[in-house]
Amino acid sequence: MAWVVAQDVIDAWIGEGAPSNTASVTTWIGRAERLVRSSVPGLQVRIDGGLEPDLLEDVRDVVVSMVERKFRNPEGVRTRQESTGPFSGSVTMGGDQPGELWITDAELKRISGAGTSEPRLSVVDTIPVTSPFSPYYVPPIGGW
Repeated sequence: MAWVVAQDVIDAWIGEGAPSNTASVTTWIGRAERLVRSSVPGLQVRIDGGLEPDLLEDVRDVVVSMVERKFRNPEGVRTRQESTGPFSGSVTMGGDQPGELWITDAELKRISGAGTSEPRLSVVDTIPVTSPFSPYYVPPIGGW
Protein backbone atom coordinates (compact mmCIF):
# COMPACT_ATOMS: atom_id res chain seq x y z
CA MET A 1 0.00 0.00 0.00
CA ALA A 2 1.49 3.34 -1.06
CA TRP A 3 1.31 6.24 1.35
CA VAL A 4 2.50 8.94 -1.06
CA VAL A 5 1.98 9.72 -4.75
CA ALA A 6 4.26 11.75 -7.01
CA GLN A 7 1.94 14.75 -6.92
CA ASP A 8 2.41 14.97 -3.12
CA VAL A 9 6.14 15.55 -3.62
CA ILE A 10 5.61 18.04 -6.44
CA ASP A 11 2.96 19.95 -4.46
CA ALA A 12 5.21 20.18 -1.39
CA TRP A 13 8.20 21.48 -3.37
CA ILE A 14 9.36 24.97 -2.42
CA GLY A 15 11.37 27.04 -4.87
CA GLU A 16 12.56 26.29 -8.36
CA GLY A 17 13.51 22.96 -9.85
CA ALA A 18 10.50 20.86 -8.87
CA PRO A 19 10.78 17.40 -10.42
CA SER A 20 8.60 16.92 -13.49
CA ASN A 21 9.26 13.25 -14.24
CA THR A 22 6.49 11.60 -12.21
CA ALA A 23 7.79 8.11 -13.04
CA SER A 24 11.14 8.93 -11.43
CA VAL A 25 9.45 10.52 -8.42
CA THR A 26 7.25 7.42 -8.04
CA THR A 27 10.34 5.18 -8.13
CA TRP A 28 12.00 7.13 -5.33
CA ILE A 29 8.78 7.23 -3.32
CA GLY A 30 8.71 3.44 -3.45
CA ARG A 31 12.30 3.24 -2.26
CA ALA A 32 11.63 5.71 0.56
CA GLU A 33 8.52 3.84 1.69
CA ARG A 34 10.41 0.53 1.73
CA LEU A 35 13.17 2.14 3.81
CA VAL A 36 10.57 3.51 6.24
CA ARG A 37 8.83 0.12 6.51
CA SER A 38 12.11 -1.66 7.23
CA SER A 39 13.15 1.01 9.75
CA VAL A 40 9.83 0.99 11.64
CA PRO A 41 8.45 -2.57 11.82
CA GLY A 42 4.72 -2.77 12.40
CA LEU A 43 4.10 0.73 11.07
CA GLN A 44 1.28 -0.29 8.72
CA VAL A 45 -0.45 -2.16 11.55
CA ARG A 46 -0.31 0.99 13.68
CA ILE A 47 -1.70 3.07 10.81
CA ASP A 48 -4.51 0.58 10.19
CA GLY A 49 -5.28 0.44 13.93
CA GLY A 50 -6.32 4.09 13.88
CA LEU A 51 -5.25 4.79 17.45
CA GLU A 52 -2.75 7.42 16.33
CA PRO A 53 -4.87 9.80 14.23
CA ASP A 54 -1.99 11.82 12.73
CA LEU A 55 0.34 8.88 12.08
CA LEU A 56 -0.50 8.45 8.38
CA GLU A 57 0.02 12.18 7.76
CA ASP A 58 3.31 12.06 9.69
CA VAL A 59 4.49 9.12 7.57
CA ARG A 60 3.53 10.99 4.39
CA ASP A 61 5.47 14.05 5.57
CA VAL A 62 8.54 11.92 6.26
CA VAL A 63 8.44 10.14 2.89
CA VAL A 64 7.93 13.42 1.01
CA SER A 65 10.89 14.98 2.86
CA MET A 66 13.10 11.99 2.09
CA VAL A 67 12.29 12.17 -1.63
CA GLU A 68 12.73 15.95 -1.70
CA ARG A 69 16.22 15.61 -0.19
CA LYS A 70 17.13 13.11 -2.91
CA PHE A 71 15.86 15.33 -5.73
CA ARG A 72 17.47 18.49 -4.35
CA ASN A 73 20.90 16.86 -4.40
CA PRO A 74 20.82 13.92 -6.85
CA GLU A 75 24.58 13.99 -7.44
CA GLY A 76 25.41 13.66 -3.76
CA VAL A 77 27.49 16.84 -3.69
CA ARG A 78 28.65 17.95 -0.23
CA THR A 79 29.55 21.55 -1.16
CA ARG A 80 28.72 23.59 -4.25
CA GLN A 81 30.61 26.80 -4.98
CA GLU A 82 29.91 29.40 -7.63
CA SER A 83 31.68 32.59 -8.56
CA THR A 84 31.01 35.33 -11.08
CA GLY A 85 33.55 38.12 -11.26
CA PRO A 86 34.12 39.45 -7.74
CA PHE A 87 31.09 37.62 -6.34
CA SER A 88 31.15 34.11 -4.97
CA GLY A 89 28.97 31.90 -2.87
CA SER A 90 28.76 28.36 -1.61
CA VAL A 91 26.14 25.95 -0.36
CA THR A 92 26.89 23.00 1.93
CA MET A 93 24.42 20.13 1.90
CA GLY A 94 23.45 18.65 5.25
CA GLY A 95 23.38 15.04 6.33
CA ASP A 96 26.03 12.36 6.68
CA GLN A 97 25.35 11.04 3.19
CA PRO A 98 24.38 13.88 0.86
CA GLY A 99 22.31 12.74 -2.10
CA GLU A 100 21.35 9.45 -0.44
CA LEU A 101 17.91 8.41 0.67
CA TRP A 102 17.85 8.68 4.47
CA ILE A 103 15.63 9.33 7.47
CA THR A 104 16.63 11.95 10.01
CA ASP A 105 16.62 11.04 13.69
CA ALA A 106 13.75 13.48 14.27
CA GLU A 107 11.70 11.92 11.46
CA LEU A 108 12.34 8.43 12.75
CA LYS A 109 11.30 9.43 16.26
CA ARG A 110 8.17 11.08 14.88
CA ILE A 111 6.90 7.85 13.28
CA SER A 112 8.49 5.16 15.45
CA GLY A 113 6.02 5.42 18.28
CA ALA A 114 8.71 6.39 20.78
CA GLY A 115 7.12 8.22 23.65
CA THR A 116 3.56 7.21 22.77
CA SER A 117 3.17 4.65 25.53
CA GLU A 118 1.65 5.49 28.88
CA PRO A 119 4.07 6.81 31.47
CA ARG A 120 5.24 4.14 33.88
CA LEU A 121 5.51 4.46 37.61
CA SER A 122 8.77 3.37 39.17
CA VAL A 123 9.74 3.14 42.79
CA VAL A 124 13.11 4.14 44.14
CA ASP A 125 14.03 2.74 47.53
CA THR A 126 15.66 5.58 49.45
CA ILE A 127 16.52 3.49 52.51
CA PRO A 128 20.13 2.34 52.28
CA VAL A 129 20.68 -1.41 52.54
CA THR A 130 23.00 -0.77 55.50
CA SER A 131 20.04 0.55 57.57
CA PRO A 132 18.25 -1.87 59.90
CA PHE A 133 14.99 -0.48 58.49
CA SER A 134 15.81 -1.74 54.98
CA PRO A 135 14.12 -4.99 53.91
CA TYR A 136 17.52 -6.02 52.47
CA TYR A 137 19.45 -5.40 55.70
CA VAL A 138 21.63 -8.22 56.94
CA PRO A 139 22.85 -7.69 60.55
CA PRO A 140 26.56 -8.09 61.13
CA ILE A 141 27.81 -11.39 62.49
CA GLY A 142 27.72 -11.33 66.27
CA GLY A 143 24.70 -9.01 66.48
CA TRP A 144 24.61 -5.30 66.98
